[in-house]
Amino acid sequence: MIARLTALLPDAERGRFRRYLALVVAGTLLRAATCVTLVPIIRELFGDRPADAWPWVGVLTLVTAAGWFVDLRAARNGIAIGRVLMETMHERLVDRLAAVSIGWLDADRTNLAQRTLAGVGQSLYSGMTNLVLPILTATLTPYAIGLLLLAVSWPVGLVALACAPLLQLAHRASDRLVRAADREAAAAGAEVDLRVVEFARLQPVLRAFGRAEAEGSALGEAVDAQHRSGVRLLGRSIPGQVLFAIASQLALLLLGATAVARWSAGDLSVPETIAIFVVIVRYLEPFTELADLAGATEAMASTMDRTALLLDAPVPPVAATPTRLDAAPGRAPSVELRDVTFAPGGTPVLDGASLTIPAGSVTAVVGPSGAGKTKILSLVARFVDPDGGAVLLDGVDVRDLDPASHLGALAVVFQDVYLFEGTLRENVVRGNPDATDDAIEAAAAIARVDEIVARLPDGWDTRVGEGGTTLSGGERQRISIARAVLKDAPLLLLDEATSAIDAENEVAVLDALAAAGADGSADGDGTTARRTVVIVAHRERTVAHADHVVFVEAGRVVESGTPQELLDAGGRFAGWWRDREAGTTWRLAPTP
Repeated sequence: MIARLTALLPDAERGRFRRYLALVVAGTLLRAATCVTLVPIIRELFGDRPADAWPWVGVLTLVTAAGWFVDLRAARNGIAIGRVLMETMHERLVDRLAAVSIGWLDADRTNLAQRTLAGVGQSLYSGMTNLVLPILTATLTPYAIGLLLLAVSWPVGLVALACAPLLQLAHRASDRLVRAADREAAAAGAEVDLRVVEFARLQPVLRAFGRAEAEGSALGEAVDAQHRSGVRLLGRSIPGQVLFAIASQLALLLLGATAVARWSAGDLSVPETIAIFVVIVRYLEPFTELADLAGATEAMASTMDRTALLLDAPVPPVAATPTRLDAAPGRAPSVELRDVTFAPGGTPVLDGASLTIPAGSVTAVVGPSGAGKTKILSLVARFVDPDGGAVLLDGVDVRDLDPASHLGALAVVFQDVYLFEGTLRENVVRGNPDATDDAIEAAAAIARVDEIVARLPDGWDTRVGEGGTTLSGGERQRISIARAVLKDAPLLLLDEATSAIDAENEVAVLDALAAAGADGSADGDGTTARRTVVIVAHRERTVAHADHVVFVEAGRVVESGTPQELLDAGGRFAGWWRDREAGTTWRLAPTP
């Protein structure tokens, strides 16, 4: 635990933490001294001159007072360190997550980050102020008592020092048996919680298929698994308790037998032997304290492990002398993939993909599901890095670009839109917090968000709910598009961004995006492109707005060119287009 806690501390606090540990060790020795001082006190009280016990009582008083002072200093240091952890850890984790590779944040790690961020500061503060001191004290006290017993009876002291690690090993083995089953039971309980929510939300579907009962469902299986894990928890706790009980009794027997043997040899008086038995009881008490703290210790260790995992999350490497990308409006960049391979976990998603997207073009990336289309956008945005090959913007490898200028040059609209808790306006202006009202209204008009604003009673001040749950999927997508348009980045990436929008609004949005991509200056047809747009699409209506098409299949680019060129070629894109057109003419008809 100490090593993990040290790793989480800022460098400036590590000196204070070492002083804290020194105070804990000193305090533990003083606590042990108060215990062992009972031996000479009892010896003198039952000796020929009981008054000789007073000097030892004075020693006990001084040692106790010194122990209080040292413990107070240690506690204050612990509180100060805990406060630093609480105040800095949340910020450090957020900064790390803001820089981490997007590909690393899968669903499990996202849930882990959510659970960790929810209470990491308070958890570490509470652990530092309430757990570390008693855990360290309980761990060190048997050794300190054994060390001081050497001055009273070196054989008893040696046995105490030898038994301490054996008792701790037995305690650890016992704790591991219980904790493994406890974690399993906790995971089973969490699974039941998830399945209860799922079972409640899916009642319409379950009832429609006559499966509304819990028996035989995922919920029923989760409840059965929880019951089995509970039985295992009980079964494993008994051997653990028996193991530690046997170890404790053996230690007590060895220490007691050694003390009696020293009395028989004349090295200890009867009062000293009786006092040593009192010390032996105090010697064994810390192990009970550790058992009582086991649950809290496990929780803190779990928090530290999750925190360390997030702080060590991989961050995309930055070039020694990064290149800044010109992200000024009107500076539309070109995009190129050169023989790119990407195979997470050994499964190829892209296999030697090469393509060129002209600057200022509207390029549609099409192909069958699982072909690698979305991954191309992720590589361009550098959410992930390729395993081989290169991704270039304006001829510069994205790995050589300054991360801030790279991200500043692009806006992304995802298929699965997540809106932030807040108002509709707050979600749109996240694209550009400094945007004027006119710019916001213009972006809203392009994405047809102005219709949503006009329809809702609170207009721009309408709260969208967590994740945008108060809005439809199409409305969320339009708000996301408005947010991207408001950023006015020279590279716009759209991943099925209009999949939930009805046909009429989809055409209007795409037309408006195409119009917004021209700055109005004279150039051939009267306009000059000011933005490069890359669209992953499945609908022919979306592809119809593109002036360049890339067809991807099995991780490779098999065709590219203008829509008309590819249709005339009669290849894979032409077949895909015919299938989409045929689908629009399907009609339901009665059977003759």
